[in-house]
Amino acid sequence: MPFVLKAILVVAGVFIAGAIVLSIVSWALHSLLIIAIGAVAVGALYYGYHRFMMSIPAYRRRQLQKKRDY
Repeated sequence: MPFVLKAILVVAGVFIAGAIVLSIVSWALHSLLIIAIGAVAVGALYYGYHRFMMSIPAYRRRQLQKKRDY
């Protein structure tokens, strides 16, 4: 096998391996990003729900009473 062909195959192998590693890392980071966005959304919904419910006097009294009982 000629030397030039061997060199081309080595370079192609390096590029293919790099592309595979890059796609795996990209997939992992993308998954983490989706999980982080979901966690922020759930936290915002919980915060908004709690803030809204605490604006209702009866709910607020009951929550404060529960806090005193424990």
